[in-house]
Amino acid sequence: MSPATDPIGSGFIKSFARPGGNITGVANMFGDLTAKTLDFLRLVLPNAGKIGVLTSNNPTHPPLFEVAKRSAEAIGISAERFVAETPNDLETAFKAMKSANCDAVYVLADPPRPTIPELSLKFLLPAIYQVDTYIQMGGLMSYGPDILGMFVRAAYYVDRVIKGTRPAEMPVEQPATFRFMINLRTAKALGLTIPESVLLQADSIVE
Repeated sequence: MSPATDPIGSGFIKSFARPGGNITGVANMFGDLTAKTLDFLRLVLPNAGKIGVLTSNNPTHPPLFEVAKRSAEAIGISAERFVAETPNDLETAFKAMKSANCDAVYVLADPPRPTIPELSLKFLLPAIYQVDTYIQMGGLMSYGPDILGMFVRAAYYVDRVIKGTRPAEMPVEQPATFRFMINLRTAKALGLTIPESVLLQADSIVE
């Protein structure tokens, strides 16, 4: 697996240290990073009162939404889930978020959908992403692990399994490096000024 969002809850492994079955690999820690991600959003949008959490039919999204809802409420923001099962449903979801008076969007991880940054600009809904791929597509901000690095790391597991190591005995790895990325061109298009204190925390800035 590369990466899994909740390998224990999904029933893939018994524990990170001893998977116990025929599956091992890399986990992404998206749930654990949610509170920090929403903290970044709050620093950029201090007056935000409500966020839309954009999900698909991905089975990991309902529990991740519950984590996001609790994390948002802890900093005084309400959260509502909006489902776009396919890319064709995205514009309807953004229209619904705008009608529901959302101030921003939290985009949960999925295979990248290039129309999301475009819709964020069209509906003037600043978005923060779990996946950093969106920043080069025009996304405003992202916070999370190095996704490409996790796929590369999967090759290590494949190599060891092919050479005879039992997956049950190979601990599942979690990322140790996380990146906060900001696209200033998109911020300008949205009419946002990113505070200097936030820029200083960024690992990568697109200008």
